[in-house]
Amino acid sequence: MKNLDFQTTLALGLVLAGTLASAQDRISAITGSPAPGDSKIEAGLAFSQSLGSTTFGATQTIKDYAEDGTLRSSYKVGTAPGGAFDLQYNLGRTFGVRAGFQVFSRKSTGTFEAQVPHPFFFSRLRNVSGAQTDMGFSQSAISLTAVYRTGSGKWRINVEGGPAYFNVNATIADRITLGETYPYDTVKFGGVSSSKKKVSPIGFVVGVEIGREISKSVALVAHGRFSQGTGDVDVSGQKISIKAGGGQAGIGLRLTLARAKASS
Repeated sequence: MKNLDFQTTLALGLVLAGTLASAQDRISAITGSPAPGDSKIEAGLAFSQSLGSTTFGATQTIKDYAEDGTLRSSYKVGTAPGGAFDLQYNLGRTFGVRAGFQVFSRKSTGTFEAQVPHPFFFSRLRNVSGAQTDMGFSQSAISLTAVYRTGSGKWRINVEGGPAYFNVNATIADRITLGETYPYDTVKFGGVSSSKKKVSPIGFVVGVEIGREISKSVALVAHGRFSQGTGDVDVSGQKISIKAGGGQAGIGLRLTLARAKASS
C-alpha cells in the first residue's frame, strides 16, 4: 500500500509538472516572447526500477550453553520500484551540475545456516538451516554529479557521474529461533529474531539519460544509472558489511525552469 501511495503521488507530480510547463509555453506564444536561449536551470522527475539483486552476508559467533557456535547469514535484496528527483544548473551548452535524490523500498530474503551447541554435551554442535522472507531493506541516496550535455535537434543526451551519499535501513538477524525437544540431539528452524540497522555509506553514481523535447520546456526522458556504496553495521558486537545501490532504469520528465538570455 505504501508503494502504491508513493507511485500515485509521483504520477500526479509528473502530470502536474508537465501541465505547468506546457501552460508556460502557451503563454509565451500568446504574448510574443522572444525566442528562448539555452536551458539554464532544469528539474527532473522520474519513476525508477531497481534492476537485478544485490547480496551481502556474514559469519557470526553465537554463544549458547557456555559454548560458541556459528551463524552464517546470506541476504539477497530484491528489485522494487522507486522515484528520482533532481535539479540541474547548466554552466554552458555542454556541461552542467546536478543534485539528485533517489529512494527505493525493497525486501530481502535471508538464508541461514547455524551450528548450535548442545545443552548437555560439549563439542557436539547441532546443524540447523532455514530462510526468512520479506525482511525490510530501504535505501535513499543524495548525489552531486557533473553532467556532460549533448544532442541533436529535439533529442538530448546527458551523461553524469559523481559521489553519492546513501542512507540504508536493513532488517538483520540477531539470532535463530530454535525448535528443540528432549533429547535435544536435533533442532528445527523456527525463524529469526531480528533488529533494524542503519548505515550511511559514501559511494558513487554514474548514468546516462536520453530525452526528446515534446515542447519548449518539457522533454520526455529515459535513464539508466548504476550506484554503489558499502558500509558496516554492528550486530552483537560483530560487523556485517551491507551493500547499497545497484542498477536502475526509469522514465520521466525533464523540465526547463529558466533559460539564459537569448542573444540579441
